[in-house]
Amino acid sequence: MQKKIFGVYLVLLVMLVLSACNEMNFNFEIYDRSSAGEKITFSLDAGETWKTEDDSLEEFDIWDVKANNEVPGMIFFYATSFEELEKRVEKNKKTPFYSYNYADEESWKSILNTYNEDYFKDNILLFYYKYEPNISKNYVHSVSIKDGILFLNINRFEGMATALSSWLYIVTINKADVEDITTFNVVVRTVAPLQKSITVYPKDKYMRDIYVNGLNKDDFKGLDNLKSVNVWTWNIMIDIKFNETISDDKLNSIVETLKSSENIVSVGFTSKDWIRVTISNKFFDSYKKGTLKLSDILNNEIENSEKYTMEIKNFTPIAIITLEMEKHGKDYAEEMISQLKKLNLKFIDYDELK
Repeated sequence: MQKKIFGVYLVLLVMLVLSACNEMNFNFEIYDRSSAGEKITFSLDAGETWKTEDDSLEEFDIWDVKANNEVPGMIFFYATSFEELEKRVEKNKKTPFYSYNYADEESWKSILNTYNEDYFKDNILLFYYKYEPNISKNYVHSVSIKDGILFLNINRFEGMATALSSWLYIVTINKADVEDITTFNVVVRTVAPLQKSITVYPKDKYMRDIYVNGLNKDDFKGLDNLKSVNVWTWNIMIDIKFNETISDDKLNSIVETLKSSENIVSVGFTSKDWIRVTISNKFFDSYKKGTLKLSDILNNEIENSEKYTMEIKNFTPIAIITLEMEKHGKDYAEEMISQLKKLNLKFIDYDELK
């Protein structure tokens, strides 16, 4: 009995979805995932100003594409007349999902006052609202037509901040540009600036060589589209402890000497009792062997340094290799990764290469 009731509910749900799709003239089989087609002008201020494309990000990678009911947390509709707009507003005053910063009663009244009957003599309205569970900017990139179908093309950036955001756009298009259009779709693309590099990791047994000798383009012979090789390493960290009273002038002098030393990468916490610094990777071997001395690092550049003691902090070698590409984009990045796998370089940890 329960299975039968569930089956009836399922059929009703499918019928409701299909009914909604038919009413909105969504076309699920044919929509433009790449936003190809003829672009037409659109306005975001009720026809005061017009543009063909938002080129704030002229080139971008597309990481995900969804259309129409594939898009979560979205309300999208169109209206070709004021009467139709009134019906759409009444139907969409409340969203079927948790929404944030959605239009309230006063906002709907303002919309109906702005987009009146005079507006619809020459224009069509496209309404787009998207709720995001994070700060993920959405913007209208373009409006295009292909095979008699209109596409409202939205670009969105994936956000990491765990805060709510919402994006509302009311788009105006000219009726003269869409005389034969009866199907309206929305396409939401997750985009990002063109990928410029890929990241790889070394195997542990080659960590020492990378710390001491580094890497350059010669280590990646046969890899196309390689502009540069950058290696980030977790530095060896030590504390220099003073066994004498240090004046402010003396402390400042020591800090300046440390900052200018080729053996010191950076100067961290500073006090009259001790200073924390990171040291050059050339000391990797002596660190590992336990023979590292403070005099090796300071080279007697600091007066009375023989009175100071050194405490070496716990250190785990970590290296991240960034390969910058000549030509940018995720397609080039995928090609580089594929080629790297074929080269099978001995020092690369391929289990970490995605």
